[in-house]
Amino acid sequence: MRRACARLLRCGALLLALTAALPSAALETDKPFRDYVIDTWDVKQGLPQITVPAITQDADGYLWFGTQAGLARFDGVRFRRYSQEEAPNLDSYIQALLADDQRRLWIGTSRGLLVMEDGRFHRIDHAAAGGVADHNFPVRALAMSAGRVLVAGPDGLYTPDGHKLQRLQALSGPALSLLVRKDGVWVGSIGQALRIDGGKVEALPLPAAAAGSAVTTLAQHDGELWAGTNRGLYRLHRGAWLPVSGKLDSAAQTVEAMAADRDGNLWVATSQYLERINRNATQPSERIQNVPGSIAIRSIYEDHDGNLWLGSQTEGVARVWNGYTRRLDGAYGLSNLLLWSIAAAPGGGVYVGSGNGVDLWRDGRFQRAVGGAQLPHPEAYSLLAEPGRLWIGTRAGAALLRNGKVEEPPALAALRNIQVNGILRDHAGRLWFATGDGLFLLAPDGSRLVRYGEAEGLVDVRIRIVHETRDGRLLIGSTRGLYEWRDGRIVATGHQTGLDDDIAVVSFLELADGRWVVGASNGDNLHVFDGKRWHALGNRRNLPTNAPFFLAEDAGNLWVAGMQGVYRLPLAQLDAALKDPQARLNPQLVINSGFDRPGGQQDKCCNGSGNSRGLLQDGQLWLPTREGALQVKLEAATGGEPRQVRIERVLAQGQPHEPGKGVARLPLDARDLRFEFTVPAFQPTQMPQLRYHLDGYDEGWRELDNPTLRSASYVNLPPGRYTFEVADFARPNPLAGAARMQLELPPHLHETLAFRLLAGLFAVSLVWLGYLGLRHRYARQRMVLEQLVQERTRDLQAANARLKEISFTDPLTCLHNRRYLAQQLPIDLSFYERDAAYVSGRDAVVIALLDVDHFKAINDTWGHAAGDRVLEQLGQLLGELKRSGDYVARWGGEEFLLVLRPLARGSLAQIGERLCSRISGHVFDLGNGVEHRLTVSVGLVECPLFPDHPHLLDWEQLVTLADRAMYRVKTTGRNGWMACRPRPDARLPADLSAFQGNPRQLLDSGLLELFGDGNRQPADPPSERTRAAPPSLGQG
Repeated sequence: MRRACARLLRCGALLLALTAALPSAALETDKPFRDYVIDTWDVKQGLPQITVPAITQDADGYLWFGTQAGLARFDGVRFRRYSQEEAPNLDSYIQALLADDQRRLWIGTSRGLLVMEDGRFHRIDHAAAGGVADHNFPVRALAMSAGRVLVAGPDGLYTPDGHKLQRLQALSGPALSLLVRKDGVWVGSIGQALRIDGGKVEALPLPAAAAGSAVTTLAQHDGELWAGTNRGLYRLHRGAWLPVSGKLDSAAQTVEAMAADRDGNLWVATSQYLERINRNATQPSERIQNVPGSIAIRSIYEDHDGNLWLGSQTEGVARVWNGYTRRLDGAYGLSNLLLWSIAAAPGGGVYVGSGNGVDLWRDGRFQRAVGGAQLPHPEAYSLLAEPGRLWIGTRAGAALLRNGKVEEPPALAALRNIQVNGILRDHAGRLWFATGDGLFLLAPDGSRLVRYGEAEGLVDVRIRIVHETRDGRLLIGSTRGLYEWRDGRIVATGHQTGLDDDIAVVSFLELADGRWVVGASNGDNLHVFDGKRWHALGNRRNLPTNAPFFLAEDAGNLWVAGMQGVYRLPLAQLDAALKDPQARLNPQLVINSGFDRPGGQQDKCCNGSGNSRGLLQDGQLWLPTREGALQVKLEAATGGEPRQVRIERVLAQGQPHEPGKGVARLPLDARDLRFEFTVPAFQPTQMPQLRYHLDGYDEGWRELDNPTLRSASYVNLPPGRYTFEVADFARPNPLAGAARMQLELPPHLHETLAFRLLAGLFAVSLVWLGYLGLRHRYARQRMVLEQLVQERTRDLQAANARLKEISFTDPLTCLHNRRYLAQQLPIDLSFYERDAAYVSGRDAVVIALLDVDHFKAINDTWGHAAGDRVLEQLGQLLGELKRSGDYVARWGGEEFLLVLRPLARGSLAQIGERLCSRISGHVFDLGNGVEHRLTVSVGLVECPLFPDHPHLLDWEQLVTLADRAMYRVKTTGRNGWMACRPRPDARLPADLSAFQGNPRQLLDSGLLELFGDGNRQPADPPSERTRAAPPSLGQG
């Protein structure tokens, strides 16, 4: 037993030596607690319960919290709570936690010891008298020594042996606390501390005043052993316990927790406050009270990254870490917390312009430089520090601080009531003022002030910044673009090389390699000029939205400070982004004052836009804020290596399946999966950028909807084999550290390949049979359709024929109408032109136009019905008179046109006489027993009129001549005929252009004559065949 204890102690000493050799990242001792960053979590964020008496961290970087209501693992974003189903033995108050190097978690409770190994919980029993397991075995402390676990039991020191506890050293009282040192294992008990070394036990009793007190915590600090009891704090000095006087109040003697960090701070928690005791005697102790992280602390733990975790009795858990900032405010003598400008003092120190004057930082304190009442306006909005003097731009003019006195040079009178945003002295000694009303230049001799505004080329006179480049170019940033001063003129620059004219320029930086960086408060926030063209960088390239008031370059990084915070962009990323328009930037958030993404230290930053909005000095940024000057330590912003991503489990049908070796075969109906994964991340600037990919389903890597999520869901996945991958793309080589889980979703019968082939074959057969059936059906339908089409075609042709017939037929007389003659007569004349007699002039077509005489009298006397009957009967009579091949048409009203096929020329008189006689001799039935006789007037003409010139007049013009002849009969008494013919002695001229198509000209020229019977006697009156006397004929 003694040899075993000695071996444990030697290994414990080696472990302590290795631990001491680790790089220190602990809390800075010279930094006040209020400048640390304190983050808190409680039940609202997922902690099982608000009381946290035990904290530890495992080898993978995960933190474990023991509470009065269970166990929780924390990855920096999400708590994984272990329920009673997962840990049925975890049903008591957790008092101690320990993670060993074999990835086991040891849990000391008020009822015994448990271990979690490979995700499963096991109880380590203590055998009481008679070999019966003792379930009332409180474990108050755990420690590691020589690779073995030490357990503080109620009657001694124990170690696990399999699933049993083996006692290493019996004690007279309970073991309440443990500490492994080079000189042995120290055990805190009632009224004493015991040192166990090589099987020997040395008791060191507390002073008589604390004889009955419980030594609940032990710590090594400043080379000495410290013991916290319920009656005060003691330290072991030269073998004797000494009370630590002046550290703790007599009213708060109970020490609840204690821990020493790597940088020499001893943290002591009492029931009333938290005390920090420094190793350096010149550094006073600091008492922290009534602030987050100091209330009712019950456990203290320093993690691998140097963060301090404080478990509270009533407030959950808090993390205290250095952060990247130190805020210089009223505690350092700052007279006004609202700062607008910062400038380096030539003699050392830093000037800060506030809402009420200017202060100077020197020797760790602020001292008043000038009060706001002495300035044109109390707010010192911009500063320019030069040897022996300080130029101060305010919201209503500028002033000069020289030899401790404030002056307002008369030459600056034009700046009164104008906000001065920036002041610059160029290499030529000229002084420039960027204001809200243009750019002003003060000559080197200070004699006059020159303004540059719209007339000199500015589109917008609101100037925010003025900057001189290393090669002497003077650049001007306005709210409407970037300009350059050239020999008294203001010239817009950049718009021809890709810079937007409407950007509001608020900051400017010339990089060491000569490239320009412009910060804008609108649109894309950063614009980089590479010497040839401008490149816009913003949200589309993964930059956070920010109004960059200050830009700085340091150690290969671009620092961007603005209203939403501060981030660091490696210049190597900037180079890659300028070469590849698709490359995404990966900035490191340092200060988060409202970025559009998580990460970085939560703090308030920054104010103003223009010159003197920040300062890079001695490895840290100075930034003006509304709560004083903010110092950002640049080295602190570089984080450590990211941790390994882990896939925890996949949930299918409500059941968890943890990844293991080989392929995980999920249940048959598992189609909706939820993958849960995690990665420990406790450095805000090293926030992981997790992306996931389901190989076999996803085409590419998918981003989380919320960067703080640690799960991905899939719905209705098809069966098959998949590989789920999760990678941290914040790492240099993300795929090298990706976590992978292979799984298989078994198919149902209907999803197997054989079933699909058979189903496909069956479907093809059905389709073929259906095709044959459809083909037969379509053939029958096609036959029926063809018959129907033929019938419908015949019906349509008949209907069209009837329609054509109707369109060519007068509806009253059933004779052809004018439309029919217009279509048919040209065809017939073309046919007759092939007849020799017709061509030679022996035969001619006769056109006769007749009109019923006194037809109006018939309508007026017997009515229109009687008139219609007359026209019908006249049509029938004319039809009887014509030969086959002749045409009779109703020309219109009571006019009829006859076209007689070729006859021997000179037949006009015979035809006219026959028509008049036959019609006048016909009796017409007017209806109702009334009969009537009537006469007609006829005009005739032969076609062609001149055989030698058959196309001199067309048939319609010949009808016009017939109409003239008929009209002559009408005017000479009616009831007769008259024809038109060439005079016997008529000779047509050689030029017929005047007569072509002009029948009137032929008549007027005397080449034609009218002849006929003139005026025949009217026909005899109608016979008396009606009871009423026939009406007398009126004049037509």
